[in-house]
Amino acid sequence: MRQRRFRLILAVVAAMASLVAVSGIRTATADTVPAPVSAAKSETRYFEGDYKVSLNLYSFNVNLNAWLKGRKGAPPIDTLQAIRFAKEAGFDAVDVTAYYIPGYDNNTMPTKPRDEIMQYAREIKELCRELGLEISGTGAQNDFADPDDAVRALDVERLKFWIDVAAEMGAPVMRVFSGVVPNDIDQLGWETIARNRIVPPLRELADYGAARGVRIGLQNHGDMTATADQTIQILRWVDSPNIGIIDDTGYFRPFRSTTGLGYDWYRDIAKVLPYSNNFQVKKKPAGAENDVLMDLDRLFTDVRLSAYRGYIPLELLWTKDEPTNPKGLTEPPYDQISEFLGKARASLARTKTEPFEAIDQSMGRYAASGELRGPAYAQLRNASAQAQHHFEHGRVDESVRKLRIFVQRLDATNRPSEISDNAQQTLSQQANALIRSLTDVFGPQGSAAG
Repeated sequence: MRQRRFRLILAVVAAMASLVAVSGIRTATADTVPAPVSAAKSETRYFEGDYKVSLNLYSFNVNLNAWLKGRKGAPPIDTLQAIRFAKEAGFDAVDVTAYYIPGYDNNTMPTKPRDEIMQYAREIKELCRELGLEISGTGAQNDFADPDDAVRALDVERLKFWIDVAAEMGAPVMRVFSGVVPNDIDQLGWETIARNRIVPPLRELADYGAARGVRIGLQNHGDMTATADQTIQILRWVDSPNIGIIDDTGYFRPFRSTTGLGYDWYRDIAKVLPYSNNFQVKKKPAGAENDVLMDLDRLFTDVRLSAYRGYIPLELLWTKDEPTNPKGLTEPPYDQISEFLGKARASLARTKTEPFEAIDQSMGRYAASGELRGPAYAQLRNASAQAQHHFEHGRVDESVRKLRIFVQRLDATNRPSEISDNAQQTLSQQANALIRSLTDVFGPQGSAAG
């Protein structure tokens, strides 16, 4: 079957990325909008290639802290052992969070000599080189929303040190946070705190990282960056080419909410894609405390529809009372991490086929088996072809409309002589899944304007 290529107009993606309307805050329209990170690339067709999957070492958090801090209740593992496991499990890269480099502290400057810490960073780099692993990023904790000027100033100096470590280690991105919602939020409001406390240190770090070849990644974390709009707005105000967004799939939620349940997290995940320079893929999109699992096929279809071509880091989290929490295991959570990697790789493989091509392939199979024939086959093929034609010419809203007509015709066709129940169900699932992803990435009606 002829391979079809999607030729989205770059302006569609760029327009989608620049339309930011932060809920509950005033948008400063006079501000310069930095170019979206991923939209800066010219390739906007559906991506059929391979993404490099990384292990975020926070998945071993309790085990690494058992080693570093002598905490009881979990079998210890050191950072180098965790990296070796990543290679054995089949990861392409590792995210070595700075927490797991001896000498790191969340509240003070490093507790070990600089030379000793840099030597450990070089050991990590050398081990990864020997194993054939890449380093996808690193990160450190901070709170730029804190009302105390001295706390924020110390965090800037701490992060500068760990940016130096990132450069030594060969990590391309330093992951940072906006900060927890402070007690004076009701008095000052989100915008004032974001502009006056969070933006200046991020701009300073972006400049510092640029001089050392390390990009800054602002991670949405359910705090002062709870929504996509908030995260993008902060990026607009920072206005630096050396800062992007860490797309954390587990932390989009309403501002000041403790959960993402009921929130359209897929839309927010997709909305920040044009600005993203790294990822955190979690098992659960609404928070570890909930039972909702991430639809990886939908997630990775959204990613492939975007221009994002970076790493796909995976991170596992557990609640304290979860039976599978590593604190209650006799060994580190090797099996759970390997299982999640397997699911992610399987989903990445399934989503490599262009969605319209996948629908056409299904129709071809059902036509060959006699499960799809007559007027139904001709009508469905015509609706699918029209939907793809509109998509390839940047008319995403029309493409979605034609896909909905495709589904309506499926639902209206109830003659067993023309379509089997199995064919009807499969094609409906495929078309509806594509509608959802186009809506995630391009807006409520599938249009770039949303």
